[in-house]
Amino acid sequence: MKRYIRFSLLTFCLLSLIAFTIQPAPRVLAAWDPKKTDSRTQQLVQSRENFAYALGLQAYIYGYPLVLVAKTMGEMTNQLAPLNQFVYMDAVATPSFRTIVTPNSDTLYLNAWLDLSRTPVLLQVPDNPQNRYYTVQMLDAYTNTFHNESNRATKQQARQSVIVGPDWRGPLPAGIHKIYAPTNTVWLLGRVEVKGADDLPQATAFERQIHIKPLQQGKASGVNEATPEVPKDVLTSLSFFQVMTDMIRKNPPPACDFVLLNQFVLAGIDVQNGFDPARIDPASRTGLLRALQDGPSVVENGFLPYTTVRNGWGSFSPIGTYGDQFLARAFIAYSGIGANVPEEEAYFRAYTDGQNRLLAGEKSYTLHFDRDQLPKTTAFWSINVYDNELFLAKTEAGRASVRSNNGTLKLGPDGSLDIVLQKSPPRDPHANWLPTPAGNFNLVLRVFAPIPGSLGPRNAWPPVRESR
Repeated sequence: MKRYIRFSLLTFCLLSLIAFTIQPAPRVLAAWDPKKTDSRTQQLVQSRENFAYALGLQAYIYGYPLVLVAKTMGEMTNQLAPLNQFVYMDAVATPSFRTIVTPNSDTLYLNAWLDLSRTPVLLQVPDNPQNRYYTVQMLDAYTNTFHNESNRATKQQARQSVIVGPDWRGPLPAGIHKIYAPTNTVWLLGRVEVKGADDLPQATAFERQIHIKPLQQGKASGVNEATPEVPKDVLTSLSFFQVMTDMIRKNPPPACDFVLLNQFVLAGIDVQNGFDPARIDPASRTGLLRALQDGPSVVENGFLPYTTVRNGWGSFSPIGTYGDQFLARAFIAYSGIGANVPEEEAYFRAYTDGQNRLLAGEKSYTLHFDRDQLPKTTAFWSINVYDNELFLAKTEAGRASVRSNNGTLKLGPDGSLDIVLQKSPPRDPHANWLPTPAGNFNLVLRVFAPIPGSLGPRNAWPPVRESR
């Protein structure tokens, strides 16, 4: 009998501890006073905080692109163009362009935010007899590129397509190219080649022939509507998880992601019903706030597992579409949101010279390409200079790029190419000069429409060498 009583008491204690640990926190932890509780209770509180911190970090990594999309969409639809309408740039980007990080200064940008929950959207691209490079990149709410309507895809022909959201059940026009989007929120990010200053009017005229319109007109189309702007501190406050869960509810992810997402509810991040900071217990709140403090650093340094560096030039994989590599997806959203897939646009970034020393405007450098080292492309390539905030660098020359399609690069007799990188003009007025800013800078080499197979795993660009 005594053994039975001891066993029953032990069972009761264990069940009580389990119930105490897993019951909804607001009814238990809110009443706790750490000064009046024993060490075991304090351990439970600390464990709950640590658990929320761990889940919060995972949620921050997963949700970062969604929150940045919501932030960017809110700003653009309020300041540039409403939903389901293009906004066109009439000039290439300059250092004052701060809408997105790491923009190029080689193409005209056009972009639109679509809400496909209301209606499909028709996209029209024009005939292209001059073989001008262009693409209308399509990104879902998670920054995965699901289609490029480019001159390569259309074979230089005019084409009308209809972009259809995952929930659309209405009729679609017959005999028209259909593009199925995985989420209702879609970002159209267009790029149109500019072949030089004299070509800008022609490029602008071509750009304006790319247009969209809702399949269903009227109030339901979303035209002339903006999306709410998110809080300015969204990346470092609890509003992050509110915006994240709202975006997930509007744009459900692949079913396989719920293996991870369903864990977040244990810290109050409920992707099915939303996030309410008033309903989480103090320990979980503390853990999530810690995650918001550390999350930005984790994302900003998320390149390490995915970067290959050769001769100072780093390449990143995966890029453009990410599968289950959520840290890679978050890092690219941070460093270059809207990055395209490599077959459409390949990127290589250099922060250092060939001796692994940071690039600095106080020095002079040379970049030498042998003839067979030059990028192989059906369109063109460029090198842009960026500052430490990943925006185009301010230079005394008023430009921060060289590119292969404007007729200014001069090759050597053997077909090689030398580029001088420095703040002031080189002594040789005929030299290929890439102006650099004061202080540290970084370079991005872009290859638009690379020839298939030309950028294999053994590809290595020549190093940037300091001039003596």
